Parts: sequence; structure tokens; C-alpha cells
Amino acid sequence: MTDKLSQEEINTLLYESGVGVLALTDGTEAYSIPESFGYDGEKVYFQFVYTANSKKMRFLETTETATLTVYDENPTRSVLVQGSIEPVPGEDETKADTAIAENASIPTLNVYTETTPDEFTMDYYRLEPTAISGRQFSAFTPTPDDR
Repeated sequence: MTDKLSQEEINTLLYESGVGVLALTDGTEAYSIPESFGYDGEKVYFQFVYTANSKKMRFLETTETATLTVYDENPTRSVLVQGSIEPVPGEDETKADTAIAENASIPTLNVYTETTPDEFTMDYYRLEPTAISGRQFSAFTPTPDDR
């Protein structure tokens, strides 16, 4: 059984999670990656760290509608945020920085172990939601009739 989450419950999960799975596509292949994010109640902000041959950035260029999945296991619930992803304009970088500082879960893992810091690029991007949905999953306890 599932129940729809209210907008308040959706916002709470997005504010408290700080990390989710971002799904992109090149029109043929899907590419899903864990990403830290910040949420300001309207938009989702990312600080992408990438190299010149980044698969993430190639897929980002060809994705019209991205999907961010955020979930929690206790209670079991999830939120899907869908929309376009675009670079954050310079005048909005403070919004992105604030949202990320307030609720992103920043990993300490270095996924580019053979890359020097001068080979990285870091840019702010935002997901403009066109659809946000959430649901909570109720525990299923079988009855004798279900067997």
C-alpha cells in the first residue's frame, strides 16, 4: 500500500536528505548517479565537480527532463523531482551556495583519485521542477486470506 505525501512532507524529505540519485539520458541510454543537492523550497541546486571527459556532463547536455529520486527507509518513502537542469546564472549563485550549505550531504570520497585538482571544474546547476511527487509505503502484513 502506498500513500501520497503532502507538499509539506515532500519538502521535509528534500530539505533533510541532501543526497539522491540523478537520472539523465542521451536519448538511448540512461545514466543514474548519486548526487548531493541543496533545496530552497522551489529549486534543487547541485555543485557539479567534473573533468573534461565527464560522462555526467555529456548526458546533461542531451537530457531534456532529468529525474532526481530521493528516498528514506524509516519510514519508507520517496520523492521524484522532474524537470530541466541548467547552469545557475551568476546572480543566483548565492542562492545555490546557501541551499547547498544548508542541506546538502557532501561526500568526503574522492572519485577522481588519479586526477589533480587543477583538472577539475566546479559549477552550480539547478533543476527547475516541472513535477514533484512523493509517496510513502505502508508495511504489508499478510493475513490468512493472502496466502
